Amino acid sequence: MNLQKAEQAIVNAIYAAIAWLVLDFGLLLQTHGEQAFSILASQPQMVAGAIIAVGCIVGLIFKSRLAAVVLLLFFLLPLVLRTLQGAFPSTMLLIFSLILLYFFVAAVIGTFSYHQLKNSDQVANPPG
Repeated sequence: MNLQKAEQAIVNAIYAAIAWLVLDFGLLLQTHGEQAFSILASQPQMVAGAIIAVGCIVGLIFKSRLAAVVLLLFFLLPLVLRTLQGAFPSTMLLIFSLILLYFFVAAVIGTFSYHQLKNSDQVANPPG
């Protein structure tokens, strides 16, 4: 993976994470309507999850490897736990989840490649 592809993988993951947040919030609004905000207020774990996701998006803007890994795990763990409990997602949700999973895995690979390529470039061409 070259530097341009690594940066593009990171940007794609940012868009995917934003889409994930918008979809989750949209589903909450569709399901509960006006009471969505009171549900968010009464369930702090939902607010904490949104804050973590937004923090990871900001971290990806700065090409953080930690943010990419946390975002991947934050997306993957609930999906795996729900599947293990027997709550299989619908086909549409499964397809959307696989698409997001692709972008989040690509972001992890992209951030690590980005930093490796940047460090090797700095060693080969020291500033000054």
